[in-house]
Parts: sequence; C-alpha cells; structure tokens
Amino acid sequence: MKVLAFSHSMDLVLELISAGRELGDVSLIMTSDQEGRINEVKGAKEILLCKGMGSGDQEGLVELISGLAGDYEVVLLASDRRGRELVGQVAHRLGASSAVDVSSLSVEDGKLVVERMTFGGKAIAVEELGLPAVISVQKGKFKPPEEGEPSVREISAPSVERRIEVIERKEKPKVGVPLDKAEIVVAVGRGFRKKEDLKLAYELADVLGGVVGATRPIAADLKWMEEEVWIGISGVRIAPKLLIVVGASGQQQFAAGIMDSKVVVAVNTDSKAPIFEQADYGVVMDLYEFLPVLTRKLKEIKGG
Repeated sequence: MKVLAFSHSMDLVLELISAGRELGDVSLIMTSDQEGRINEVKGAKEILLCKGMGSGDQEGLVELISGLAGDYEVVLLASDRRGRELVGQVAHRLGASSAVDVSSLSVEDGKLVVERMTFGGKAIAVEELGLPAVISVQKGKFKPPEEGEPSVREISAPSVERRIEVIERKEKPKVGVPLDKAEIVVAVGRGFRKKEDLKLAYELADVLGGVVGATRPIAADLKWMEEEVWIGISGVRIAPKLLIVVGASGQQQFAAGIMDSKVVVAVNTDSKAPIFEQADYGVVMDLYEFLPVLTRKLKEIKGG
C-alpha cells in the first residue's frame, strides 16, 4: 500500500511517517518553508519537495494533495486544526472515505482498518475504510522513526484558481512551554466567575513551574483565553505529569483531552462532578478559598 503524507507542523511529520509505515511506503510532501528541515526527516521512502508553495497556502495544498493522491491508496494528515480541515476538503475532492483522530492503522484481509476515539473518549471505534482514504492521525500515538534516509524529488506547484485573497499573515506570539509539552498544567473551567480571577490559576502555575490551559467555555465561548490553550477532543490533548483541574466539571469533550495525564487533581464545589471519576485526588471546595491557600503554602515550602 502506498501512503502520501503531509503536516503543516514539522513537529508532527515523523509521527505521520511512522503511522504510514504501518501500511507501506510513505511519500512525504514538504513545502518551500519546510525545506530547511529536510535533514530531520527519517523513515519516509521519498520527500516530494514543492518549492513554489508554502505550508500556509491551504487552497494550494488542497490542489497539490488531490493532484498527487491518484498514485496512492492512503493520504495521512495531522490531527491539528488545519490538518482536519484538509481531510474534509481532500476527501470531498477525491470522493474518498475519511476518518479523523485515528490512533491505530492496519491492513486486514486486504482492507484498511482504523481505530479512533468516539463518544467523547468513552469508547474506541474500529472502522473499515474503503480506498482511497484520507485520514488524520492523532498526535502522540506513533513513535517517530529514528533511521531511514529518504530520497528527495522536486515537484511543481499546481495552478490554483483563487477564491480567497490573503492580505496579511501574522504569527501569534508564543509564550512559554507549549501546552501539549508541559509537565505541569493547571486547567481552568467555568467555576471562575470573572476573567480577572484567572490570575489565581496563573499564580499557582507559576509556583509549580507549569502552564495554564482552559476548557471550551473559557477559551471558545467566553474567549477569556486563546484557543491554543483549549484542552479537549476538539482542542489540545495533553499528557502532563501533573494536571490540576480547577472549576471544571469534566464533561466528555474535556475528559478526552486529558486521558493520558499521569496524576490528576480536581478542585470543584460539586462532589458529584464527572471530573472526580478521572481524578487521583479530589478537593471538594470553593476554588476562591482553596487556590490562594495552596499557592501560599507552596511558596512557603519553596522559600523554606
């Protein structure tokens, strides 16, 4: 089986290659702005280098991937926001089957079988896909290959009939450790009554040397925090050594994003909140009373 792969983020490329190697030989698409990192790529059979296109050109990428996909049975993309968007666009263009957030791939009796979380992480769905198939691969499920030098072949950028004109691009400033790489995370939920009160979480995270993440209501609905720190099945999946969940009930959408956390501490006034089912330690208390005391005690310990 031949596999075509692409990721906007070079940090996810090796995981995609590893996933693709479960099925067969992998050809990796790279764009002009990724060319400087070619030497980091291991395990692919070949790199298809498109010098006339950048990874931010979503319309161009749909044309490029769709045009190349005829020579492949499976297209693999990353399960980030832009990757999931490409899955739908490319699958529609090809008339192909599709699946997102896949955690396992295999060929059984000549058929493609994938596994992915469903019901908000409560179950694993096993699905048989027709070919060709377009799939996004869940982050952290495949160990990056450490060897195997690919050949490099330059390809031409496709002609694109533009429907969208990009006026300007600005990168959002990156502050501190990315949420999905942090060892300690303080996750905030709707228990916080005002945006200004989030400082309680930031103070605790600062003492612990961690970062602050948010549930969907805080990031997406109220927009008190950036969507990049939205934890959940539609946001960022995290696996810290310590996760402190403050004022969040722990609904399925959020719970699916924290399943791989090592130690979970929950703080909530509702003793029946679903988050306590996932917690190793639970504190039934008002966060406004508990957090200042916890932060002060930790400062005393560190200072002493």
